[in-house]
Amino acid sequence: MHGFCDASMSAYGACIYAVSQGDNGVKANLLSSRSRVAPLKTITIPKLELCGAALLAQLMHEVSLMNFNCSYYCWCDSTVVLAWIKNQPSNFNVFVANRLSVIQELTSGMSWLHVPTDLNPADMLSRGSLPAELINSHLWKYGPTYLTASKDQWPSTPALPEPVLEARKTILITNCASRYLVEESKFVNSFPKMQRIFAYVCKFIHRRKSGITVEDLRLGTELLIRLTQQSRLSTEIRALETRKDIKASSSIASLSPFLDDCGLLRVGGRLKNSTLDFEARHPIILPKNHSITSALIRHLHEKHLHAGPQSLLAIIRQTYWPIGGRKTVAHVIQKCVRCFRVKPRTLEQIMADLPVDRVSESRAFLVTGVDYCGPFLYKSEVRNRPPLKCYMSIFICFSTKAVHIELVKDLTTAAFLSALRRFICTRGRPIRIWSDNATNFVGARNELAELKSLFLSDSHQEAVHQACLNDCIDWRFIPPRSPHFGGLWEASVKLAKHHLRRALGSSLLGFDELRTLACNICAIINSRPLFPLSENPADLDVLTPSHFLVGAPITTFLEPDLVHLNVDRLDRWQKVTQLQQIHVNDVVLVKDENFPPLKWPLARILELIPGADGVSRVALIRMATGVSRRALAKLCLLPLRDEVKGMDPSTGGVCSGEARV
Repeated sequence: MHGFCDASMSAYGACIYAVSQGDNGVKANLLSSRSRVAPLKTITIPKLELCGAALLAQLMHEVSLMNFNCSYYCWCDSTVVLAWIKNQPSNFNVFVANRLSVIQELTSGMSWLHVPTDLNPADMLSRGSLPAELINSHLWKYGPTYLTASKDQWPSTPALPEPVLEARKTILITNCASRYLVEESKFVNSFPKMQRIFAYVCKFIHRRKSGITVEDLRLGTELLIRLTQQSRLSTEIRALETRKDIKASSSIASLSPFLDDCGLLRVGGRLKNSTLDFEARHPIILPKNHSITSALIRHLHEKHLHAGPQSLLAIIRQTYWPIGGRKTVAHVIQKCVRCFRVKPRTLEQIMADLPVDRVSESRAFLVTGVDYCGPFLYKSEVRNRPPLKCYMSIFICFSTKAVHIELVKDLTTAAFLSALRRFICTRGRPIRIWSDNATNFVGARNELAELKSLFLSDSHQEAVHQACLNDCIDWRFIPPRSPHFGGLWEASVKLAKHHLRRALGSSLLGFDELRTLACNICAIINSRPLFPLSENPADLDVLTPSHFLVGAPITTFLEPDLVHLNVDRLDRWQKVTQLQQIHVNDVVLVKDENFPPLKWPLARILELIPGADGVSRVALIRMATGVSRRALAKLCLLPLRDEVKGMDPSTGGVCSGEARV
């Protein structure tokens, strides 16, 4: 099989001739042909010849599928196309490469040869011919005469030219990393050292052999800053050198920058007529996130005794203008180890889920937390004996947050077990008790030394463990040195201390009276609201821990007003009640925002003026300057309270009193 292709500016085509040998000799006849009109877009003749070769390759491939047992030869009169076919498609442009890959794939195993134009029958397809011309053309019907001759008489293929046309251009792109002397220095983190290094560089440039002078340091600093600016702000510097506008997207476009006589980039602004120094009016711009900028900020931060971000930024802007300002300075200060060690920050993790005991449905005090607080002082029953210490054992329910308070006289194991027994008899036996780990008291204050020794003692832990085993109670501890794991009972301890210290003040009560007050505080804590019972704004009822204990808030009986009674007529509990009420003749501090607390004037309450609801919010007071009215919110009641006998001083009577502590 012999195939021919040709092309012109009008069309391109291909034809195939079958050469057979029989009794009558060797004959050649036209087997198939195909032609195409040239595209409307003008392309070169070599590209059209390549399109004809691609058409011939498709036609030869279709004929080869008929399984003829013969050789296949492809003829073309374009030496450029033959040179393209002999090369790799990747060496040429996309148009040529795509068609070459198709030709080489379809004509694999076939031979491509050169035919003279006058012997190429496909020339009639490319230039167009009438039907009569095709019928009378011997070349078209039987092909060139050398098809029936031996291979020695076939046209020879001339030397193919170097494929230069449509060759893909090879461009070598190199990326040369910019190397700056400043960033490659090993002393880049020390601004004073970099100043001295570049001072020596300036001496070398000017060939001076004397020691470093102030002028050398100034020139070295200018050279250092100039190289720093060129490394990050080179585009802006070139624009200013050529007197072009800086892009609006530049980080320094709003600073109206300009180049000074030394080539340094400075802030413009509107302070030309100011009496400030030139450096203060036009600070040197420092690029953001540069090692020299960070080294300068770190140097001035240490020089000015670790100044804060705002004061340090004000100091820096006397000479330099770091881009980013406060954020840049704060970012450097945050990495100061000395400042961090003075004010360290602990790691904060997201809070874990509530434990199962906190979210499981159970009766009150089935799972309980316990903690101690104190010591507190109570009056001895023996006359002239010093006050004695006592402690509060606070139990809190995990599911309802209800609180139970037991008062114990000492820190012995027996006293604690007795308090635990009273709690069990009152609230029921729990199945699990949580408490602080013993090592939590290692860092306690001196007043908690006894608590520490109690919880660290092996005998106490063993006794409590055995007592709990007998009652089938599981005793568990929170992790060591982790008081935040016991935040539930720590909050209850804080509430109990809040009410107790404000109710007692500096008074000294007996043990039974203190126990009564502890029960009163327990009732108040258990009556605190947890959340509203309904979303109706007219419904003022709230859910309290007491609802889980007695079905309603625990309220104490109404105490009578004891303010008008003399202190000598009161019994012990009435004195406790009186401590929680506001008194006439109490000594107070009058708050004055213009003076420190130690300079606030003293005054005595002469009269409490009640409001429409019966609650006193204004008082008539006597000060050194006279009598005036003040809001109770502006008065601070002193812990020391005078007990006044006799007539009211305001009526002109004589007052005599004794101070009590």
